[in-house]
This record gives sequence, structure tokens and C-alpha cells, in this order.
Amino acid sequence: MYSKTSQVRMAKANPKAQWRSVLNRANHAEKYLRWFVEFCPVPIAMFDRNLHYILVSQPWVKMLGIPRLKLIGTSLYESLPKAIAHRHGLERCLSGGQMHYTAEIEIAIRGESASNFQWDVQPWYNDDGSAGGIIVASHALAEPQTALLKYQLAEEIAERQYLEDAFTKIGTALESANDAICITDKVGQPIYINLAFSDLFAYNLSALQKSTNLRPLFTDEQTAQVIHTAVMHGGTWTSEIEMCDRDRQHIPISLKVNPVKSPSGEVIGIIYICTNIRDRKAAEAEINKSFAALGATLEATADGILVLDANGNIIICNQKFVDLWQIPDRIFRSNDDSYILKYVSKRISSSQYLHQFGKGLESDQNSFEIVELDDGRTLECYSQPQNVLDSCAGRVWSLRDITERLAAEALVRASEEKYRLQAEKLEHALQELKSTQSQLIQAEKMSGLGQLVAGIAHEINNPVNFIYGNLSYADTYTSELLSLVEIYRAHYPEPVEAVQVKLEEIDIDFMADDFVKLIGSIRIGAERIQKIVQSLNKFSRSDEEGCKSVDIHEGIDSTLMILQSRLKATPHRPEIKIEKNYAQFPDVECYAGQLNQVFMNLLTNAIDALEEDAQAKGTWQIVNDKPQWNRQDGKVSKILIQTEILADPQNSDRLVIKISDNGNGIPDELRNRLFDLFFTTKPVGKGTGLGLSIAYQIITENHGGKLSFTSEVNKGTEFTIEIPLKQSN
Repeated sequence: MYSKTSQVRMAKANPKAQWRSVLNRANHAEKYLRWFVEFCPVPIAMFDRNLHYILVSQPWVKMLGIPRLKLIGTSLYESLPKAIAHRHGLERCLSGGQMHYTAEIEIAIRGESASNFQWDVQPWYNDDGSAGGIIVASHALAEPQTALLKYQLAEEIAERQYLEDAFTKIGTALESANDAICITDKVGQPIYINLAFSDLFAYNLSALQKSTNLRPLFTDEQTAQVIHTAVMHGGTWTSEIEMCDRDRQHIPISLKVNPVKSPSGEVIGIIYICTNIRDRKAAEAEINKSFAALGATLEATADGILVLDANGNIIICNQKFVDLWQIPDRIFRSNDDSYILKYVSKRISSSQYLHQFGKGLESDQNSFEIVELDDGRTLECYSQPQNVLDSCAGRVWSLRDITERLAAEALVRASEEKYRLQAEKLEHALQELKSTQSQLIQAEKMSGLGQLVAGIAHEINNPVNFIYGNLSYADTYTSELLSLVEIYRAHYPEPVEAVQVKLEEIDIDFMADDFVKLIGSIRIGAERIQKIVQSLNKFSRSDEEGCKSVDIHEGIDSTLMILQSRLKATPHRPEIKIEKNYAQFPDVECYAGQLNQVFMNLLTNAIDALEEDAQAKGTWQIVNDKPQWNRQDGKVSKILIQTEILADPQNSDRLVIKISDNGNGIPDELRNRLFDLFFTTKPVGKGTGLGLSIAYQIITENHGGKLSFTSEVNKGTEFTIEIPLKQSN
């Protein structure tokens, strides 16, 4: 005994048997009609209004010697060119002008001698009474040969075999389809389901055959009946509904229902095509959430947002846009895009792009402009194209009311004179301070006066740097504000009395000319610190991004310049000598700023080691009336920097940089942890344990190189950097 599941699997494994059942049910009536036509003593053929074959009897096939499959769907004149001579009579039958037409025609069968046939032609009619085509009965005036009949019979057998194979292939294709497919007979009884249908609804064919119209699959049985009735009348039904599986779990389905018709046009069954759209529905829900978030974001922004499509229609606009333009409710609720945009255009007093909503802009061009409205407000307007697949899909406009900001800028202009006087006072104070400094140096009354003056000069540099950093903005703001004043004076040559009095009081022409000169004077004074800033930029490489080809020696020298104060002699240690042994090689491709950080960390550690060694083994002494650092071992603190190229025949050449000191060296027990994160040998508060760890990461990970060291106690330490001359992409 086989279980129901086994029976279902066996049925599905034999789609040919399924389709034979469908064929038997669907073409039952047609077979009787075909047998009736084929057993008539005369050849019969049925044609549509275009004189294309619909149905042919076997005697007709034998008469022409052409297989049925090659006739169906083709024109009468293709198989019988001489029939064109009777075109007028055939067309009169089609039009209803003649109920019967008789003609004699000569037919040549497969190159044999021609035989004469008599045709009896009459029209056939649709259900609405209109002529659907013609039926032709042919009476042979000569008997066909026996050999020809045998040959035509063999062709008929081959044709039947072809149809059977075709149905088998169709069944296999349906079993492989992703959509769930069910076929019912004309009363709604399921006669076939594919594997996808069984998997989706958890039903086998025998379970479904206990009901009609697939009622268990619908949440409402009335829906099943409505669909069945509509399709049985020759219509189709398409919709997205919820259906139920065997466990009554709801499944969102895209359902397409089509009739199965016989060649005569009779509905003999129904085919249900079900597509599971659960994933699509989930995606749509996520998209709706995204749109909701986008809408909330647009409403939360301080700018008015307007999105137009390529045809100038409104896609999105937020409430801020409506409030910004004070669009009346009757206009906005009209949903007439041209009416709304026309109202917006009328409110613009001056604009280059916005009044035409970007019609003069290129498809890839952004725009920025200041727009003035008829009520005196000023808007800052920015637009950006939205391109999809290299074609312009529309444009996004962002508008912000800057009326209050412009008023604040006017107050800034009013206070510029105050800032100018303060700058003059600061410059005067600086001159007095320099004079006082000169007097103190010349008098030499206090030994520590130089340090005091240096400290004061350092404090002065801070406001000078602040002024220099803001000079470019001050220059830009001044030019823009003065330009705005000139625009106002050009468009409003006769201002109100209060403005006219103020213009005369401050002498605007003199102030505009003198203020530009004032900023130039301040810039010259501030440029005194330019060289130091340039050196710092070389070290940090703040103006460069990514991997660049640079001069490594320049980076080392800029790092040494920054550390110059630590290399000079102090009351606590002697001067540290720097020896450089540079090789000649081209620029190296690297991350310059990161590499300079490595140099800084290694040189700082070397200086710390030399300071510690010097403080432990030496002191300052007066020799020949001059202070001199004295050590019993006579060692001179020294750092040696060497560069060379390491040739590699198999790979690209590599750069080797060695930085060594003659300090105390690194104890053996600490060497394995030297590159560990947060490990340091320095006192608490002086070292973080990050320097060597970061340096190791920069060399090995970012540059694909190596960072190693060798050390000998009481003799010193040497760090070796090895990186390729060119970085691989």
C-alpha cells in the first residue's frame, strides 16, 4: 500500500499522465467533432475571416499532401495558390452577400498530375450572428492513389506523436515553474496541480479534489464562486488577494485566472496561476517606512524643500516650503502644480534660476543664488539635479529665509569701525611693548628679562594668529557686504532719510576704501609667522590626502625642526647632536603625514632615552669661564639618521630608514612588549604607550612594510623602517 503522499509524488513524477488526463477531458467533445469530420466521404476545411485554417479533416490533408500542423494557422492561398482566382466568391460568402458558393479548382498533389475538384463553400457564424469564416467541402473528380494514402496516413501518425511529445514537454515545464499552477475542469474540479502549488498551499491533488472552485484556498468562499463564474463566461480575473494554506495561514498572492478553451472557443476548464508576493509585500512595507522617515525628515528640516520631476511637476514639497511662500490654502489644495508654481513665480522680485525653476540649467548643473521676494524677504536658494541612469529625473530645490541673518550682518558692518579701533590700539600696544623690550634689553637690568619678554611675545602670537586666520573671512565678508551696499545704493539711489544721514555720518566711501587697506596692513604683520606654519604643514601634511609621492628627507627634516627645542642644550642635559646620512633616491609613494608621525614618535623616544642617560651620568660645570656638560665616560649624546635603497630582484625596491641613538638601550625583558598597545617604560603621566604601537600599525598595515629594532644595553638602540617605494593599489 502507498501513502497519499507517495501517490502524489508518483503523480507529479509523471506529468505526461497528468496531461493526458487534461487532454482527454478538454478535447472530449472536439474528438467526436474531429471523427465526424474525418469520416466524411469528402475533404472538409474550416477557415476564419482571414481565410486562415482553423480545422481540417484527414481527407483534406490527403488531398493536399500537406501535414495538418503545417496547415493550421496558415492562409488558404499559401497551400492552394490557384484559389486566388475564386477570391471574389469567397469574400462574398464572408461578407454575407452570398450564402453558398460553388467552384471547380485544379489541385496538384506533391508534384503529381493535377486533378480537378469541386468546392462547395458556405459561411459559419459566431454566437452574435456575425460571419466567423467559411467551411469548404471538396469533391474529388479523381480517385487518389493507394500509395499516396499510405504515405499520408504515416504523416498523420507522426503528427499525433508530435502532439503527445509536445504535451509531455509542457507538463515538465509547468512542474519546473516557480509559480503555483492549478488546472480545473469546467465545473471547478481540480485535475492538475504542479509541485510549486503543492509546496505553497500544502495540499495534494486528491485533497483538493474533495472540493470545487478551490474553495478551501480562499478566505471567502463567495470569492471563489465569483471568479469561477466570471472565467467560465470567457473572461479573465487578475488581482492581489490573501489565500489560505492547509493550516489556514494567510498568504498574500498575486492571482491570475484564465479560461482553458477548446479550438471551437468553448470554455472547458480554468487555469489558476498563483504567485507568492509575501517578500514583495515585506519590501513594500520597508519602503513605506523609509518614505515615512523621509517625510518626517523633510518636515523637520529648517529649509523649504521642493522636488520637481523632469517635466516640472511637483513630486514633494514640505510644509516649510508652503509657509515660506505663504501659499493660500485654496491654491495648495487645488493639487494643480502649474497653479502653485505660477503663484510662487509671481512672488519673486529678482532671480536668475528659481523664477523658471531651473529651465536654463544644464542637467548636471547645480545652482546657488540669493532671491528677493515681493514682501522684502530674502531667500538663499540652492538646487541640485537628480539623475537616474545618466538622465535627468528632476531637480531638488532648497530654500532658506536669510532676512534675519542679513540684518545681523548689517550690525556686524556697523561694528567694524569699533573692531578697527581695537586693532589700532592693539598695534599701538604692540609697538609700545617692543619699545619697552628694547629698553630692557639695552639696560640689562634683569637677567631673566629675556625669558619674560619671550613669554609675552608668545602670548601676543596667539591673538595675531587668530587675526591672521580670520583675515580671509574678514576680507570675503567685507567684499560681500560692501558689494551688497553698492547693490542697495544702485537699486535704491534715494534711501530713506535715516539711512541717508547715517551714510553721510560714517562717510561710507572713505570707510570702504580704508577698511580694505587696513586688512592688508594687518595681513602683512601676521605673515611674520608664515614660515613656522609652513614647516608645521610639511610635517603634518594637512593639505594632502591619500597616498602621494613625496620627498622622505623633507619629512624627516621638518620633524627635526619641530623637535629643535628638545635638541638644544638645557639646564638639565647637554645638546643632542644630529647626524644625517641620506642616500639619493626618487620620491617615495606613501602616506606622508602618517610617516612623519612615525618619525616624530621614534625621534621623541630617542631624545627621551638620551635625556635619561645624560641626567644620570653628567652635570654642568664651568670650564674656562664657560658652562660645559661634563661626563666621566666622555660620551656625546647623538642621534644618527640613515636612508638607503634595498634592491629586490623579485619585488619592487624598498626604502630603508634607520634611526639610532647612543643611549642606555632597552633591557631584554622589555623587548618583546615594546610594540604592545599602552605599554610604556616611562613614568606615569609622561608616556601613554601609544607611540610605538601606532608607528608599528602605520608601517605594517598602511604601508605594507616592516618596523624592527636592535638594542644593546649601555650602547644604544636602532629602529629600522622598511617600506616599498611604490604602494600597491
